[in-house]
Amino acid sequence: MIALPEPPLRGELVALRAWSRDDVPVLVRACVDPLIARYTAVPVPYTPEDARRYVDAGRSATALPMAAVEAGGEGAVLGAVGLHAVSRARRRGEIGYWTAPWARGRGVATESLALLSLWALANLGLRRLDLYAEPENEASHAVAERAGFERGELVRSGIALRGRRYDVIRFTRSG
Repeated sequence: MIALPEPPLRGELVALRAWSRDDVPVLVRACVDPLIARYTAVPVPYTPEDARRYVDAGRSATALPMAAVEAGGEGAVLGAVGLHAVSRARRRGEIGYWTAPWARGRGVATESLALLSLWALANLGLRRLDLYAEPENEASHAVAERAGFERGELVRSGIALRGRRYDVIRFTRSG
């Protein structure tokens, strides 16, 4: 199992923490957003049971899902960032993120992505993290580049979402 970052990852805007059952209502509220549904693998429609399953699945040997919350105050959920497909043998993994509709345009995704990617490269023995974004998702491209990822090649039919294949651009950060 991938250990939680210690000390917890904190930036100017966000802190990253594990998801909890208390987050189920806000997860549902965020994941019914059309953009999150379009560009991620969340079930459609997204239900409280889907959120509970996601929270309960939690960390594993190949995944570390994290909630991005406000750095100060009560820590309201602003988005998500997570590692997946981590292979310590191959020294690489993948990273993804989404930002709740109420938190977009504030730098939440960029800071969350930078915090977790830098930590993963420094602490998990990884040499490379890949991030995939669809060609028309220019906001995600900008986030990836601001967080230190380099734009790579177009991967034809690179991801499957809800029974359909999509082209994606691979962004990479090396450490």
